[in-house]
Amino acid sequence: MAIIKCPECGHQVSDHAKTCPSCGVDIAGNILRCPECGELVFAFHDVCPNCHRSLAQPIVVKPKSVRYDDEDTQRTPRVQTLKSSPTEAPIEPKRSRHPVAIAFVVAMVAAMAIVFLAIYMNNKMEQQNEVDAFERAISSAEPVILQDYLLRYPQAPKERRDSVQSVLNRLQQIENDWQNAYASKSRSIIKAFIDKYPQNIHVKEGRLTIDSLDWVQATNANTIESYEAYLKLYANQGEHSDEASMKIDEIRIRIEAEEKAKQDSIAQANAEPKPESKAEPRPVKK
Repeated sequence: MAIIKCPECGHQVSDHAKTCPSCGVDIAGNILRCPECGELVFAFHDVCPNCHRSLAQPIVVKPKSVRYDDEDTQRTPRVQTLKSSPTEAPIEPKRSRHPVAIAFVVAMVAAMAIVFLAIYMNNKMEQQNEVDAFERAISSAEPVILQDYLLRYPQAPKERRDSVQSVLNRLQQIENDWQNAYASKSRSIIKAFIDKYPQNIHVKEGRLTIDSLDWVQATNANTIESYEAYLKLYANQGEHSDEASMKIDEIRIRIEAEEKAKQDSIAQANAEPKPESKAEPRPVKK
């Protein structure tokens, strides 16, 4: 075995190698040495590309000595006979497809890496979106937002889903309590709901309902005392405060009118002359 220079790329290669490890051209049985200039050429050449000598005669390839570690080994020259036919076309050396395969594998690995990276980034973004949605749902205390979180993230961590479901159940219970309180039309029950849930969205509606109930009670009595009690209860800030003040004025005017009419009637009666009474004849004594 001898170390030769590849005629194609110039890199060193064994003359027994099947292909050049650098460029992939066929080596074994396909390399000859020009007897004129000693240049290595391919067997399918008719003339030496260096000195242009005809290569139709047998050519002996004289291998160079190769040092293996500290030992020089001489190898027997290999004799090859070049057969050339003017009618036959020169045979081009077969090039290895290894570089193409390697490039294909590298491209595939790069594409897979890009895909995996995209999947990883997408999963990371989805996880962050889920955390943001959880914090928004818990802080909002809105049943619609809480329910939307449970529908959009069925694979969310169990502890977060349980927390959202717990808040949602509590809000639904509060809603049921309000519906029952409102349906009762009881001032005390509605007031108890407001005292228990002072931050609930139904507190304002509950206060307006109590205001209406107190107004109905005042109008049913329809007295100055009942309207004054309503005004005192709401510090003249009730929904019907102005109307209560008008009712008080109307009642006072009516009372004054009735009192005046009564007094006029009495005065008129006193002013009329009384009819004289006729004296009855005394009986005659016999």
